[in-house]
Amino acid sequence: MLTNIVRGGQKVILRLEDILNKIFSSEQNILYYHGAMPNFFMWMLFLSGLLLFAYYTPTLEAAYQSVEYITKKLPYGDVIRGIHRYAADAMYLTVVLHAIRVYFTDRYREYRIIAWYSGIALSLFMLVIGISGYILVWDQRSLTIVNKFAEFLAALPFIGETLSHGFINGDIISNYTMSMSFFLHTGTSFALLILLWVHYMRISRPVVNVTWAIGSLLAGLVLVIAGAVPALSGEEANFNAMLPSIPIMDVDWFYLWLFPLIDLVGNYGAWAALIVGLVVVTLLPNFVKSEDSEPASVNKDSCVGCRLCSIDCPYEAIYMAPRNDGSKYKELAVVINDRCAECGLCVGACNFDAIELPTYRSTQVMDDIRIALQD
Repeated sequence: MLTNIVRGGQKVILRLEDILNKIFSSEQNILYYHGAMPNFFMWMLFLSGLLLFAYYTPTLEAAYQSVEYITKKLPYGDVIRGIHRYAADAMYLTVVLHAIRVYFTDRYREYRIIAWYSGIALSLFMLVIGISGYILVWDQRSLTIVNKFAEFLAALPFIGETLSHGFINGDIISNYTMSMSFFLHTGTSFALLILLWVHYMRISRPVVNVTWAIGSLLAGLVLVIAGAVPALSGEEANFNAMLPSIPIMDVDWFYLWLFPLIDLVGNYGAWAALIVGLVVVTLLPNFVKSEDSEPASVNKDSCVGCRLCSIDCPYEAIYMAPRNDGSKYKELAVVINDRCAECGLCVGACNFDAIELPTYRSTQVMDDIRIALQD
C-alpha cells in the first residue's frame, strides 16, 4: 500500500514540476532547488547571527537586556533579529519539503543512502540549534525550556542524568548554563558544514545555490515577514515565577514541538515517540519496494574512449580505464555498479551507442522522443 502511495506522490510532484516549468521556466522552478533553498536560508542565518553575536552577552544578568538592546535600540536590530528568527523557520520548512520530494521521487536508495542518513542527523542538529537559540533570549519561555529539557534528558535511562547535568553545565542554572546554550547554538551551527559535506559526498555536482531571482524572492519574503511580525521577547526570566509549560501561543512548531509533546505524554512517552519516530524515518527507504532494474552496461566494441559518459555522470559511477585488448582506442568506460543510479544521462551523452541501460535501451528512448515530437 505504501508503495502505491509513494508512486502516486511521485506523479503529483512531477506534474507540479511540469506546471511550474510552464509558468516560470525550468531555470526558475523552485522545485528544482529544493536542496539549495535550505542552504540559502542557512547563509542568511549565519550572516544575521554574526551581527547578533556582536551585541549579545551570554549571562543570566545581561542576556535579556542585550537582546532587548538589539531589538529596541540598535538601528535595524529588530529587523536583523526578525530575519534570524524567520529564516530559521524557513530553513526547517524547506528541509521538510526537500525530504518529501527526495522520498517521493525515490532519490534516497543505494548511492544516496548516506545523504538520507546524514539528512536525519542534520535535522537533529537543527533541532538542538533551535532549542538553544530560544534559551539565549532568556525570557520566561527560555526558563521553562531549560527546566523541561533538563527533566526530559534526565528521564533517559542510564545516561540521562549525565546528559542533564552536562546541559545545565552544573548542579543549578547559572551563567555556565547560558555558556553551554551559547556553545550549543554556535558550535553546532558550524558543525552543520561538516555534515553538509557528508550529505553531498556521493553527488559530484549537487545543486547548492539558488538563482538570483529565487534568492531575491526568498530574501524578500523573510524581510517582509520580519517587518510585519517582529520577533519579540516575553517577560524577563524570573525564577520565582516559573511557568509549568510553554503557552501554546509561544510555541514555535518547527523547533519547540517537543515541549507540547512532553506535556501531552510525559518525558518517558516523549522519549518513546522520539525514538520510534527516528527508527521509522531511518528505515523509511526500506518500506517501499524498488522496481526491478539493472545498472548501465558498456559495449566494448563501440566505445571510443571519448569520456563524455564519465563527465556527464553526476554520481561518479563511470571511470575511464586503459585498454589492453588491442583496440585502437586508448581508454574504455567502466561502470561502478553500486554507484549507478540508472538515470540514463550516460546513454544520452554517448554518440556511439556504446553504453545502454538494459531495462531502457537508447532505441526505445529515441522512439519515445519521436512520438512526443509528433504529438
